[in-house]
Amino acid sequence: MAGSIIAPVLNPMRDGLGVAPSSVGLIITTHGLFMALFSPLMGSIIDRSGVRRTYITALLLYGLAGGSGLLIDSFWVFLVSRACLGIGLAGVFAGINVLILNTYEGIERDRVMGWRGSAQSFGGVIWPLMGGALGAISWRFPFVVYMVAIPVGLLAIVAVPEPKIQHQSGSVAQDGMSVWTIFRSNPALFIIYGMTFFGNLLLYSIVVFMPQLLERFGISNTFHIGMFITAMTASGGATSFVYGKIRSRFSYRKIVTVAAALWMLAFTTISLAPNSSIIALAVALFGVSQGLIMPTVMAWVGAVVPSAFRGRFSAYLGTFGFIGQFLSPILFAPAFMMLGFKGVILSRSSRPR
Repeated sequence: MAGSIIAPVLNPMRDGLGVAPSSVGLIITTHGLFMALFSPLMGSIIDRSGVRRTYITALLLYGLAGGSGLLIDSFWVFLVSRACLGIGLAGVFAGINVLILNTYEGIERDRVMGWRGSAQSFGGVIWPLMGGALGAISWRFPFVVYMVAIPVGLLAIVAVPEPKIQHQSGSVAQDGMSVWTIFRSNPALFIIYGMTFFGNLLLYSIVVFMPQLLERFGISNTFHIGMFITAMTASGGATSFVYGKIRSRFSYRKIVTVAAALWMLAFTTISLAPNSSIIALAVALFGVSQGLIMPTVMAWVGAVVPSAFRGRFSAYLGTFGFIGQFLSPILFAPAFMMLGFKGVILSRSSRPR
């Protein structure tokens, strides 16, 4: 929801706030910067104090900060509200991952983590459609949808337990380890966080610049733009839903290799697409790669990191991922201004090798 709910209304929001096309993208990426900055803190709090309270508080902050966009007129105040949204999102993201990692083991964990990715992706089907439909009335209306996190947070007070493993985890001193020790002893972590960074960098190059590409094909209706984002999230959700079966046959390394190949194929196809139908197919293909990456990196962290550090290392996924989201419009804006969206796509199709 964080970015996808308002992605279809980027163009009317740009006009309503009177900002440049390259600047309006910051409204859906600023939360990513603050999510990245605050994720290590949230992970540390989870490891030391437990996941439940952090998760519930973060949900409530998320709903209040996101919903405030309904009333804000200033671009700079918008960025402040999105920063608060990112802080809440840091706790939600790490909290969900740790709850699953501390509750399940082995193949069952992979299957449930796939369901978690699928739920997130199918939420991404609903939110762009809802954002596009509400945005047809007013570009402000999609912001009210963020407030669904408030009743969810209240429900979590009753429904979410504190996993017992939290009370069994030792401190840093007791374990005789540190974050740096774990990094040095697990080279796979560099693959995990690298794939997380590039996956989000590429994802938000589509989210931010796709509406402006589609305008060149005569597609400007916010609901229709939302359909393209929906194609990506739906294919990702379907892939994540069967992730347990995929993981039972392939290693984590093989899965991320296939996902990287799909990235290159999808972006090359978009750069050469003669019409919007081919673009839709390529975007759906990119969604498949995301559906593989998302549960892989989250489950892989749980497999290589001691339980006492799961909050921190799960939170680092958010740090690397949302730095990628935040940097996407900044890094690609020059290419967009000089070469257009296809120039952005061509610059990406040769990178994640």
